[in-house]
Amino acid sequence: MKQIPYRYLMVDGTKVRLQETDTKGHGKKVEMRWALASVGEKHKFDLVGIWIDQTWEQIRWDLGRRLNYSKLEVLFSDGGAGIEEHLLDPGMLHQRCTWHGKRDFAYILYADRLKTKQQEYFKLKLNSIPAMNLTQAGLEQLSPEDFPKVQTLAEKTKQGFTELMEALPKHTYPKARAYIRNLATDVATFFDFWFANKVWIPLNTNAIESAFSQVKNRIWAVGRRWSEPGLLNWLKVVVQKVFYPDSWNKLWEEYLSLDPQLKINLLEVRYRWA
Repeated sequence: MKQIPYRYLMVDGTKVRLQETDTKGHGKKVEMRWALASVGEKHKFDLVGIWIDQTWEQIRWDLGRRLNYSKLEVLFSDGGAGIEEHLLDPGMLHQRCTWHGKRDFAYILYADRLKTKQQEYFKLKLNSIPAMNLTQAGLEQLSPEDFPKVQTLAEKTKQGFTELMEALPKHTYPKARAYIRNLATDVATFFDFWFANKVWIPLNTNAIESAFSQVKNRIWAVGRRWSEPGLLNWLKVVVQKVFYPDSWNKLWEEYLSLDPQLKINLLEVRYRWA
């Protein structure tokens, strides 16, 4: 993959349960993390790595072996701990997922002891910020001729975050204020990229979320506890099916051609109370 001119890197992760237990005798939970990369706008994201129980620092080292990392321009993520610190190289931009930005704000407000009803005012203010309610389809309709409109949206976004910060005094809402300060830095990167290049980059991590929702569903459907080697082996099968369906169908054709008499019957077994 070193020869592929990837420009964009997208990362995400989720918890999986292993068969081994932790110090309290509970099923050990570890992170399953993955990365996709794309060569540019309107090009698909290719799977470039999956890791089990690896830190972002270890993943950065591995990606450095796999990719021409110095050519990457934008990192897309949900802003999870350790991602920016280890994966964002000098010169790269970071686009935080707008969807995660809104969703996670409620958890942060709760950490500042705000109940659901008390959160509404702050969530409405965040949702009113242009960058947080734009859609990819809507942005794609804007061309270089719409520069004044885009500039207005960017200015209103900056002002909206400033007003939200002012509504979150540090001594009263320290966690929420810090969260919004960090979110404001990276969630509107797509404006800066457009001003410089006149092309729109993704606003969110839907590309990786959509693909790996299928992977996660298959993992949980087969088993809820895994040995690490078993999980990696199953991932090889699932990833082949989800990301490379053409080669998967070819593989099945090859297996079936080995024995023309081979038949596959799909059975459904149900139990009904008498």
